[in-house]
Amino acid sequence: MVWDREVDVLCVGSGAGGMCAAVTAAEDGAAVLVVEKDAKAGGVQALSSGQVWLGATHLQSALGIGETRAQFAHYLDNLSQGLAIPAMRDMFIDGGNEALRFLGERIGIPFEVVRDLPDYFFPRVSGSRAEGRYMEVKPFPGSSLGEWAPKCGTSPYGDGYSYTMSNEWVAMQIRGGRFIGDCLLDHLAADERCAGAGLAAWLLKAALDRKVEVLLESPATELICEGGRVTGAVVAAARGMQRIGARRGIVLATSGYDWNANLVRAYEALPESGSMCPPTVQGDHFSLAAAAGAIPTAARAPSQTPIFVGYPVPSETVHGRLSHRMLLPGSPHSMIVNAKGERFCDDGFYPDVAVKVARFDGVDKGMPNWPAWLIFDDDFREKYGLLPAYPGQPIPPGTAVQAQSLEELAQAAGIEPRGLAATASRLNEFAAGGVDEDFGRGSVPWGRIMTGDPRRTANWNLGPIARPPFYAVRLERVIMGVPTAGLQIDTHAQVVNARGLPVPGLYAAGNSAAWTDIGGGYNSGIANMRGLLQGYLSARHMTRGGGLVSPGK
Repeated sequence: MVWDREVDVLCVGSGAGGMCAAVTAAEDGAAVLVVEKDAKAGGVQALSSGQVWLGATHLQSALGIGETRAQFAHYLDNLSQGLAIPAMRDMFIDGGNEALRFLGERIGIPFEVVRDLPDYFFPRVSGSRAEGRYMEVKPFPGSSLGEWAPKCGTSPYGDGYSYTMSNEWVAMQIRGGRFIGDCLLDHLAADERCAGAGLAAWLLKAALDRKVEVLLESPATELICEGGRVTGAVVAAARGMQRIGARRGIVLATSGYDWNANLVRAYEALPESGSMCPPTVQGDHFSLAAAAGAIPTAARAPSQTPIFVGYPVPSETVHGRLSHRMLLPGSPHSMIVNAKGERFCDDGFYPDVAVKVARFDGVDKGMPNWPAWLIFDDDFREKYGLLPAYPGQPIPPGTAVQAQSLEELAQAAGIEPRGLAATASRLNEFAAGGVDEDFGRGSVPWGRIMTGDPRRTANWNLGPIARPPFYAVRLERVIMGVPTAGLQIDTHAQVVNARGLPVPGLYAAGNSAAWTDIGGGYNSGIANMRGLLQGYLSARHMTRGGGLVSPGK
């Protein structure tokens, strides 16, 4: 094959997986090229909360809140619901810890533990922890990126997604720390990037410092295979189509397939959905890897995938399209109901909402809890707001129906009026007593911290729905780049083909890789951790011949 250019390692995608692979390979002396379909680097990670989740880490131990490997493995086994491949689970633990040390001690990315933030299922699931497994990066000085500062991704959904930290939120909620809005203003004034935007910036700076070349608006369109090995790719670069040879290998890190309706229907069982991801997230890894004999692999059921509920915002355009916003439910003066006007889940804990809206019942019209609505009153609007509107601002036009009574609201929204009135009355009784006797809302520590109001001493997540006007928002399923299906990989992040054999020269990282390491469970921060880990593993396998290698050696 005659190449237009050659490199050692070609990374397709610039999110956590692709950029960590680039940094690791470059640190080992490889010539690395990153090609990114979008106009900015950072991928989905750049608009995420930026959390990284892992247990039995050196960062935990340094704070005196450490745990043993066996303790963390026990929780992962409970979380996976039997669907994780043991060898892959072990790689997540051991390789994850090695990657975290490498990025912190060798590369200089400053991770820190998010204090006092529990696992999703603490204390209900055996092995869950009250704190220690969540991590995030310290603020990144945006100006240090120089000319790359405007080309490194931040969230298009508002500064809050990119410039506030989990530690600051938790401190405000449970330790009386500074108001999160004031923290945000300080970060903006100092040109600091936090959360997912901060992680993206730290990785991009590390790559640029190691002479990694990054080409934006340059999608890979085809893999080139020779003699049973992936040897290069065709890239639609600014200077035209180029055949780029990759002497050591290619890493596919193109995220999920949010904006490919056929794939979403096939693997998520969703005929309709929205996404907060860039529209470049279209499942390119599947079409590219097909040339090497690799096929999509689903490691769990769609109901186990963290697909959020949310809502469209007709008055807001993002990426040139109708905006969809994720809903993190649980603020007081609100509830989630089905068409009968009935609550059906702990609507102060989003994982429970996500599972229960997907419930299928062949007797009761298929999905008895879908469609669903967020119901709230004017106290909710005044105190908490509905993004993109902040507290006290009007609800965004076209987002909700509004009425002066719950009966009128139900009729306008298409909800059973008697059911809605009865449910609101019962919720109001629970709010007065501080205990949700039906679904335990406010009893999950993670949900209480993330969406509760500490000013409500009886129950942070409960408040009456009593002050008109009343509002109803019809919910939609909103995907955030985390898919049910991905490319199957082995313990080196090497793609495995349909015959179960590793494909020489081809790797996958992050949400492009099937979740065989985690299985059926989820905790925020796992997706970023998987991207970093698999990017690290793929680079080490390409540059050092496979296996775990201790950082610094």
